[in-house]
Amino acid sequence: MGYEEANAAIRSSLAQRELRKATQVLTGICAGIASDSRINEQEIHYLQTWLAEYPEVAAAWPGYMLADRIRTALADGVITAEEQTDILETLRQLSSNRFAETGAAQAESPLLPLDDDPSIFFRNMTFCFTGNFIFGTRAACERIVLSLGSMPVDRVSRKLDYLVIGTLIEPAWANSTYGRKIETAVRYRDKGVELCIVSEHQWTAALKDATRSPDASQ
Repeated sequence: MGYEEANAAIRSSLAQRELRKATQVLTGICAGIASDSRINEQEIHYLQTWLAEYPEVAAAWPGYMLADRIRTALADGVITAEEQTDILETLRQLSSNRFAETGAAQAESPLLPLDDDPSIFFRNMTFCFTGNFIFGTRAACERIVLSLGSMPVDRVSRKLDYLVIGTLIEPAWANSTYGRKIETAVRYRDKGVELCIVSEHQWTAALKDATRSPDASQ
């Protein structure tokens, strides 16, 4: 490895370390705000300011999910009770799972049978969701794909295009109800069915591109 390559590797390692530290700080803030099971406008504005001061966290998973929710809630100048509840639930999820322990910007179990680099499209595609999502409820996930021309479905079949696995899945997923959906999808995929198994992180990254550029949903 040359001098420049070594320096680049060191800079990348330091940047990742700083990102982990900042993400751990964010999860601590989330835990503190959510501890009394309430959130007010001042706390939401504080989170917005903090994320603006740490753009590397706001641009990485899962920080951008929280940043997007806060931006949406503040867009019209009125924070509704539903939006407050939604943000509070996101804070609970971020502070109660492995992000709080590791500060990892990307936390996906290596045991999950995910497609490595899937192409995710939306228009005229079918999506099935399993597990629990930082993005929101299952209904919220289904609404967003519907808005992009996709069809959400409840079960895994040969006609399914994408099975999306929520980030907040339990380590013992194989023994759960949603584990059976994953196993069914794996069996179809192993038989040559064109079915993609993707993580919430992969899905939300594609979602971000699709909502920013209408052509990306094609």
